[in-house]
Amino acid sequence: MNDTTSSPSASPMFYIGSSDYYFAVPKSRSDLMNDINAAMSAIARVNPRYIDEVKSNYSAQNGGSSSLNSPERSWLKANDNTITLGYITGKLPYCNEDEDGEMEGSLASLATTLHDKFGITVKTVAFDSYKMMPKALSKGSIDVALPVYRNYWFAEQTGVVQSISLGTMSLTAIHTGSNLNKDLQNIACTKSSFVNKNALESLFPTATVTEYQSDDEAFDALRKGTVHCIVAPSSRVKTIGDRHDLRDYETVELPDTCELSCWISRGKPELLAIINKGIINAGESLSASNFSSTSYTTQESNTLQFLYRNRTAIAATLIGMLSVGIVLLIWALVRARTERKKADAANAAKTAFLTRMSHDIRTPLNGILGLIEIEELKEGDMQVARESRAKARVAANHLLSLINDILEMGKIEDRKLTLEHAPFNLKELCDDALVLCKLRASGNGITMQDNSLPYATGPYMIGSPTHIRRIIINLLDNSIKYNKRGGSVTFSSQTKPLDDGRALFCFSVSDTGIGMAPEFLKHIYEPFAEEGDDARSKFQGTGMGMPIVKSLIELMGGTIEISSEVGAGSTFNVQIPLDIDKNPQAGERADGQANSCSLAGMNVLLAEDNELNAEIAQALLESEGIVVTHAADGNETVDLYVGRPAGSFDAILMDIMMPGMDGYEATRAIRLSKKADAADIPIIALTANAFVENAKAAHDAGMNAHLSKPLDFNKLKNILARIKKNGSVSL
Repeated sequence: MNDTTSSPSASPMFYIGSSDYYFAVPKSRSDLMNDINAAMSAIARVNPRYIDEVKSNYSAQNGGSSSLNSPERSWLKANDNTITLGYITGKLPYCNEDEDGEMEGSLASLATTLHDKFGITVKTVAFDSYKMMPKALSKGSIDVALPVYRNYWFAEQTGVVQSISLGTMSLTAIHTGSNLNKDLQNIACTKSSFVNKNALESLFPTATVTEYQSDDEAFDALRKGTVHCIVAPSSRVKTIGDRHDLRDYETVELPDTCELSCWISRGKPELLAIINKGIINAGESLSASNFSSTSYTTQESNTLQFLYRNRTAIAATLIGMLSVGIVLLIWALVRARTERKKADAANAAKTAFLTRMSHDIRTPLNGILGLIEIEELKEGDMQVARESRAKARVAANHLLSLINDILEMGKIEDRKLTLEHAPFNLKELCDDALVLCKLRASGNGITMQDNSLPYATGPYMIGSPTHIRRIIINLLDNSIKYNKRGGSVTFSSQTKPLDDGRALFCFSVSDTGIGMAPEFLKHIYEPFAEEGDDARSKFQGTGMGMPIVKSLIELMGGTIEISSEVGAGSTFNVQIPLDIDKNPQAGERADGQANSCSLAGMNVLLAEDNELNAEIAQALLESEGIVVTHAADGNETVDLYVGRPAGSFDAILMDIMMPGMDGYEATRAIRLSKKADAADIPIIALTANAFVENAKAAHDAGMNAHLSKPLDFNKLKNILARIKKNGSVSL
């Protein structure tokens, strides 16, 4: 008959003649044939148009027309003359998403044909796997999905209809052994492959087919022997070989083939017809053999011609750019080398500093050990014992101060140093510094003199005593270290009144030492600086003393001046403004009253995780008649406090760095508890964190006082006495 289905103004009423499709049964099952025939007759009685409906859903209608009919044009008009194609990416030579997000490959010619032949706007959407394409079809985000394995059963199960064939695909087996038939019984495939699990199970019904997420996983299974074969489109073997080494495998083209088609949602016969016409008109351009990733478009050819015609200018430009790049590279290398030298010099200086610092730390240690030996030699001489202990305590305090200042140097460099503002006796501070330095001076055969004048403003000041002591000791220590045997060091000090209750502390340190050259004086305040061209280098100074001195003096608003002559000695003149303590007797009276108060009967909760520290503190406290309850960490401290009635403890001595809950957290937990004395019980920090900012952190956490380790037991007794006498919570 004539191809009336191709006419835009006609459609068939019914079909005459036999069907194209039949049911086949074994000759021995005539009973089954009878049942099938009876079923088909029953279907025909109920729905005479059943066969037409099946053809409408699954056959390729309107296949041969080169133009669209009225219903097809109406469908396009209702859909903005746009068709959206969904495709699998990464499947060259068939389809792929290029760098610009556009579809490339042989199947892209379908989109080109629909646009060029029928004027349809075609949009493309790339998918990484087949799993999402049926969902996209059902939601309407795409109109067509391609390419898919052409099989009526799969289309029926998926709920879609399929187009006519896009082309026939030959298959190649990539396998490990010599027996292909055996290897084809254990096949690997990927979820994104054209020849997926369903297709392979249809083509090889007796085989075990395992599906993997990616080609890499499939080839890994093949290499390990988990599977024995991978079946891929023959046209993709080269692309696969670019990514995976196939030299260790056998590749055999199979007699089996499969067809590719498009999927379209059911109920869209007009769209199906449009796609089929596009496929027919695209013809051989859909074949994988017609795509080459190296074929040039017109635009690309024009670009190549432009490059060829202007090759001289382009070459000159590239050479110029390369030259600039080389110059920049050389500049960067020189700069990097310079910076590296600076870094190496700084590291070398710091290494030397750490080595030499051990010398300064050993100085007070040697003094302490020497005093112990003296006391042992004169055992029983109480006067010598008392003097040795007093001097040892001064040396030990200096050692602690030295360790703190090592840490403070980093704070000075980072501008994070916090000065104290505490009352102190300036005369006693200077005397303590002189006692320490006289020990070393006498050992080096150097005489020390104190030519200080009476302090016109009195000795009681308010300032940063720790840092003032460090300045004096640093300068005295330098004068001793860089002196000559038989030489002398002279210390002079006085105070001058200033306005508004302030005083100017003036002191000088003079020596008869080796002196310094004018050139070195220009760099004396630089960290780790030392004069290496003369005898000064043999004394192994730390290199940080003078930078610390100058930084501390300037932080306190003071000045320092140096005069020196090589071979004659040096003089350091320092002036530091201080506040005058106008009521020093109040503190001394309070201390005296507190010291006269007995501590016997007090109950103290001691939080300390270090067993030795806890043993020492407990022994000292119990020697005063204090009842001590020990807790090994913050959690135990809180539990002991909360578990006892209010008033069970007169005070809590709190270490800071403890395992689990630290001292800050424990203090906050106590303050937030619902006990009657939670807000008032005195909590005293006993910690090795000795800086001013640590005391502030303790106060912010809710503590009343801060004592640094090593513990000054007299200060602790004074605080406990004030608590017992006054019940003070503001210490």
